Amino acid sequence: MEQYEMDEIRRLERNQEGEKSVANLEYLKNVLLQFIFLKPGSERERLPPVIDTVLQLSPEEKGKTCYHCSRYAGVKLLG
Repeated sequence: MEQYEMDEIRRLERNQEGEKSVANLEYLKNVLLQFIFLKPGSERERLPPVIDTVLQLSPEEKGKTCYHCSRYAGVKLLG
């Protein structure tokens, strides 16, 4: 394969990764806004695991978010 073709393939792959990144960021924004504005006891309680997954939190970070969500936001999480 010629160098030009290889460069074009790499450029297309980077564009696809960038598009995925933008879509993930938009999804995360929407999830966080829902979490902020929904009242405790509603769908809000199902959002922290989604946030954990999208942010790829470590077990330690998950523990910290569980503590703060339950203490300040009225959300109880599955540890």
